[in-house]
Amino acid sequence: WDETLYRRALRVPKSLDEHMVEEERNETLCKAVGSLPEIQRRRFLLYYEYDYNYSEIGAMEHCNSTAVYQSIVRAREKIKTQMKNYLCA
Repeated sequence: WDETLYRRALRVPKSLDEHMVEEERNETLCKAVGSLPEIQRRRFLLYYEYDYNYSEIGAMEHCNSTAVYQSIVRAREKIKTQMKNYLCA
Protein backbone atom coordinates (compact mmCIF):
# COMPACT_ATOMS: atom_id res chain seq x y z
CA TRP A 1 0.00 0.00 0.00
CA ASP A 2 2.65 2.52 1.01
CA GLU A 3 4.86 1.45 -1.87
CA THR A 4 2.04 1.95 -4.36
CA LEU A 5 1.33 5.44 -3.04
CA TYR A 6 5.02 6.28 -3.20
CA ARG A 7 5.26 5.18 -6.85
CA ARG A 8 2.15 7.16 -7.77
CA ALA A 9 3.50 10.25 -6.08
CA LEU A 10 6.64 10.08 -8.22
CA ARG A 11 4.75 9.58 -11.48
CA VAL A 12 2.60 12.48 -12.55
CA PRO A 13 -0.39 11.26 -14.54
CA LYS A 14 -0.55 12.42 -18.16
CA SER A 15 -3.25 14.80 -19.23
CA LEU A 16 -5.79 13.68 -21.78
CA ASP A 17 -4.13 15.85 -24.44
CA GLU A 18 -0.71 14.32 -23.78
CA HIS A 19 -2.20 10.85 -23.90
CA MET A 20 -3.95 11.53 -27.23
CA VAL A 21 -0.80 13.01 -28.82
CA GLU A 22 1.24 10.01 -27.65
CA GLU A 23 -1.34 7.58 -29.09
CA GLU A 24 -1.39 9.42 -32.41
CA ARG A 25 2.42 9.53 -32.53
CA ASN A 26 2.69 5.80 -31.85
CA GLU A 27 0.10 5.03 -34.52
CA THR A 28 1.95 7.18 -37.05
CA LEU A 29 5.24 5.49 -36.17
CA CYS A 30 3.73 2.03 -36.65
CA LYS A 31 2.33 3.07 -40.02
CA ALA A 32 5.68 4.57 -41.05
CA VAL A 33 7.58 1.41 -40.12
CA GLY A 34 4.91 -0.71 -41.80
CA SER A 35 5.21 1.26 -45.03
CA LEU A 36 8.94 0.53 -45.37
CA PRO A 37 10.08 -2.03 -47.94
CA GLU A 38 10.43 -5.52 -46.43
CA ILE A 39 14.24 -5.53 -46.21
CA GLN A 40 14.45 -2.07 -44.65
CA ARG A 41 11.66 -2.85 -42.19
CA ARG A 42 13.30 -6.11 -41.12
CA ARG A 43 16.73 -4.52 -40.67
CA PHE A 44 15.30 -1.48 -38.91
CA LEU A 45 13.42 -3.63 -36.42
CA LEU A 46 16.36 -5.96 -35.84
CA TYR A 47 18.57 -2.97 -35.09
CA TYR A 48 16.25 -0.82 -32.98
CA GLU A 49 13.79 -3.30 -31.48
CA TYR A 50 16.00 -6.36 -30.97
CA ASP A 51 19.36 -4.60 -30.42
CA TYR A 52 21.36 -6.45 -33.05
CA ASN A 53 24.37 -4.63 -34.46
CA TYR A 54 25.16 -4.15 -38.16
CA SER A 55 27.56 -7.10 -38.31
CA GLU A 56 25.09 -9.49 -36.70
CA ILE A 57 22.30 -8.44 -39.05
CA GLY A 58 24.69 -8.75 -42.00
CA ALA A 59 25.60 -12.28 -40.94
CA MET A 60 21.91 -13.21 -40.67
CA GLU A 61 21.15 -11.80 -44.11
CA HIS A 62 24.38 -12.90 -45.81
CA CYS A 63 25.52 -9.39 -46.69
CA ASN A 64 28.09 -6.95 -45.37
CA SER A 65 27.53 -4.52 -42.51
CA THR A 66 27.82 -1.49 -44.81
CA ALA A 67 24.75 -2.59 -46.76
CA VAL A 68 22.85 -3.05 -43.51
CA TYR A 69 23.97 0.36 -42.25
CA GLN A 70 22.88 2.10 -45.45
CA SER A 71 19.52 0.33 -45.41
CA ILE A 72 18.86 1.36 -41.81
CA VAL A 73 19.89 4.96 -42.49
CA ARG A 74 17.48 5.14 -45.43
CA ALA A 75 14.70 3.62 -43.35
CA ARG A 76 15.34 6.10 -40.55
CA GLU A 77 15.19 9.03 -43.00
CA LYS A 78 11.88 7.80 -44.43
CA ILE A 79 10.44 7.47 -40.95
CA LYS A 80 11.70 10.92 -39.94
CA THR A 81 9.97 12.40 -42.99
CA GLN A 82 6.67 10.83 -42.01
CA MET A 83 7.10 11.74 -38.33
CA LYS A 84 8.17 15.38 -38.87
CA ASN A 85 5.10 16.71 -36.98
CA TYR A 86 6.14 14.85 -33.83
CA LEU A 87 9.89 15.47 -33.85
CA CYS A 88 11.32 18.50 -32.08
CA ALA A 89 13.46 20.69 -34.31
